[in-house]
Amino acid sequence: MAAVKRPARLLTPGFFSRRQNIEDGFFPPIMENQKSTSGRPRHHPTDMQRRLVQVLAGQAVPQPEICRILAVSPKTLRKRYRRELDVGAAKLESALIAHLLRLTAGNDDVALRAIRFALQARFGWSPYAPPRAEYPADDLIK
Repeated sequence: MAAVKRPARLLTPGFFSRRQNIEDGFFPPIMENQKSTSGRPRHHPTDMQRRLVQVLAGQAVPQPEICRILAVSPKTLRKRYRRELDVGAAKLESALIAHLLRLTAGNDDVALRAIRFALQARFGWSPYAPPRAEYPADDLIK
């Protein structure tokens, strides 16, 4: 029997190299830079929606209610309207502080309660906390 001659090499060097085969057009290109068509489309807020969120947050409307009004998820609300939520909350806080300061200017029981609330909320004061110990300055230096 005669020996069968085989070709020296059927495969060229780098045949299994992915980059070379894609460049040669051997394999179809993989999904590169293709947008997925499945799922829900991205939410694009309008200027009117942004103003609405800021006004509602400034009027102390809870975020779940704002989500229902805009028909978006809570995650989308926090992601797309973060600045408007923060500005609305800051406006609400400043209005409450202004009202609290007006109340503290009075001379009745309401003014006393407003002052106590302001001390507790803004400065961490508590009627139950022990008084701070006064240390002479000489003891701290030693």
